[in-house]
Amino acid sequence: MPPRSANANAMAGPSNAQDELTATVFGAVESLSQVRKAHFLLETSLALIESGRYGEEVENYLDVYLRTPGLEKQDIARALLARGNARKTAGDKLLARAQQDFQAVAKLDPSNPTRIGGPAQERQSLPPAHTLAICAPARLGHIIHFVDEPASQRAPPEIWELIARFIPRYHLRSWLFVSAFHRDIAVRLIFHTIDLYFGEDQDLNRGLDIFDRVKADPVFASRVKALRLHWAYEENDMFDLMTRMFKSALPAFIALREFEWIGYPELRAEMVQAVLQTHPNLQTLGLIGWHFDAVGVSAFRGLRKFILRAEDDDGFADMGEVRTVLDQNQATLRHLTLGAYLQRNHSWDHAFQSATIRNLTHLELVDTRISHVVLARIAHAHRLESLTLHGTFEEPCSASVVFGSDHIIDGVHTFLPHLEEFRFIMVGHDDDLNLFQSVTQFLRQRPKLRRLDLGCCPWDLAHSVLPDLTNLRALRVRIANLTDASLRALLDAIPRTMLAIHLETDVSAKPIHEYAPAFSIFPALAMLHLNGKRRRPQPNLLSDKEFQVQTELWTTSARSIAHVLPSIDFVGWHGEQYVVVRGGGGKSDQVELKELPSRRRLDCAKGVDLGSEDAAWMERKDLPMDYEMPGLQQT
Repeated sequence: MPPRSANANAMAGPSNAQDELTATVFGAVESLSQVRKAHFLLETSLALIESGRYGEEVENYLDVYLRTPGLEKQDIARALLARGNARKTAGDKLLARAQQDFQAVAKLDPSNPTRIGGPAQERQSLPPAHTLAICAPARLGHIIHFVDEPASQRAPPEIWELIARFIPRYHLRSWLFVSAFHRDIAVRLIFHTIDLYFGEDQDLNRGLDIFDRVKADPVFASRVKALRLHWAYEENDMFDLMTRMFKSALPAFIALREFEWIGYPELRAEMVQAVLQTHPNLQTLGLIGWHFDAVGVSAFRGLRKFILRAEDDDGFADMGEVRTVLDQNQATLRHLTLGAYLQRNHSWDHAFQSATIRNLTHLELVDTRISHVVLARIAHAHRLESLTLHGTFEEPCSASVVFGSDHIIDGVHTFLPHLEEFRFIMVGHDDDLNLFQSVTQFLRQRPKLRRLDLGCCPWDLAHSVLPDLTNLRALRVRIANLTDASLRALLDAIPRTMLAIHLETDVSAKPIHEYAPAFSIFPALAMLHLNGKRRRPQPNLLSDKEFQVQTELWTTSARSIAHVLPSIDFVGWHGEQYVVVRGGGGKSDQVELKELPSRRRLDCAKGVDLGSEDAAWMERKDLPMDYEMPGLQQT
């Protein structure tokens, strides 16, 4: 063999040296103990991960390391943590690239049914055990779950919160004891709205505890979005003390958007300024009392909803300030509730001259004299989606003409074309058939109407409207003489998708609870109220034995409604409401009824949860009307 040149020897030198170094390292490693070999393997793996060179080789290093006996727990934790973070980083990169592929497929072939987490027949390219579902909550980043995990574990928090919103508050309380995750969702919903009662006959501890907690716990304070204060005090030292404590806590309600002051003494100028100073951006303001004393309330800007119930106009504030409130909030105000007292002279004509009336989507007039001027302004409020008229028309003939003027052109009504909720409760017009005929004609062919309450409208006229209301979900109707035939006519006329029904009657052919099985044709029915205007047994009018027998009959009759209708969560019984508590496994033979608080004077009982806005609207709990008394107080 010819001798190699000098250059060749120079080139071979480093290679030989490298081979010699590798062999020496191998020999040194072989001389190490088992534990020190494992430690060397761990440090090498960590160095490779830190340099971004994680792959199958590092995965094998760590796998061998973790199988080595006699390792320290601390070192094992380091290895697992390093491997977990490396796997997560690699998985995120792969998922991002996979998402790019799916987006490319969507552009190339939009009809392709393949999707992440779909059925097995739609995931032929991926083994089921490795198919991933991706959840990306806005505040948590990407969370990866396997499709074979239960859906309850794969659902993001936003889905759980939507589910919780459909659970009645009575049952939602059980989430407080399930887990920290479920508790956080339940607390956020339960404490969204708080009703506090302050009066000489009330236990003040709850209200004071809430004030203390709000001041001490900003997280809790941030959950309270709506606050309703109910007052029943004479003007004395105790009332002064309570108001001072409230004012001291008021700034702590950092997330408050809705505020209502209910009862007496009414909200006055000093308190108006206190609320205005701490919460100038309120979206909802409610003043419910005997008088309108809120001088300066027109200083609020940006209101979306304004509620005023003043039974007379001799308060400290000028009624003209109501018009000012409307004018100052013209750009934002969409929901207006005005209440008065039929037995006193009053007028909303001046307030209804405001241009804001044209912008309203929700309008409620309660216990009110409705003039032709007011009704004419309503006729031009074309954006209205919800309308409540409760009271008396000053000119019923003119009202008949206004409702009768509605026409349908190309399938669109000329009078309130966007109406979805209509409540029509007239006092003193029971025999005015022309008025009710005009109203029922106005309601025909309105497939968008979701909620309907026609008060004392004759049953034959009300029945003629119902078949056209294909989107109806909540209905309050009166059938003066209830029979099997009239009930069948009602059930055949309304959609099978009904969620809440309130049926009133004066005379029933049989005990009214015996009609309950007929309502089983509504699979989604959540509340049924059967109201025969009976009175709960009174202990002062009966002997002890008779009172016990009648009370048991009363309770058993109400409970039987829940027995035969497994879908309902709430039962209404002669003006009272109950939440249904079913036994384990949903067995209908294990049913209890828990009575809900009844209406209080000047209080629309909004704080009583009935499971849905449809049920609350049907039961008239969204309005400060007190013309009707609860069953326990009927005479």
